Amino acid sequence: MRRALAALLLSAIALGFTGATHRAPVPSAPPQCTLHRGDRVVLYGSGDDPDVLAWDSRFRLRAYHAASFDEAEQLLPHAVLLAAGTRAQVVECVAAFVPAHGFETPEDAVGIMILSGPQKGIGKWVIGSDTRTQRR
Repeated sequence: MRRALAALLLSAIALGFTGATHRAPVPSAPPQCTLHRGDRVVLYGSGDDPDVLAWDSRFRLRAYHAASFDEAEQLLPHAVLLAAGTRAQVVECVAAFVPAHGFETPEDAVGIMILSGPQKGIGKWVIGSDTRTQRR
């Protein structure tokens, strides 16, 4: 009986069983967008320049923010510069799509339909931090 108990104990130790209950890691919730389809926004760039670069695709938006200076320059023909204060409506939002720099969190890619200015009626993509929710 002692041999059987010792063998059972050794096999349990070999399998990594310590008597404590093992818990499976809890999956974290997927990131969520702060903006939703139909939300109205006003575009304002962050930093020293309040104008906003609006892109023809979310993939180019992401590539621009992850690119070196030379690569970013080659992507610029795929963007238009929108004046600060341009009004738009959210068409789509992809949470945490644009990589972060350093310790910042990834940014949302926001698909918009431009509602004011010379680009009115055109769909573009902007980074989430360049949007301000418009009060109705």
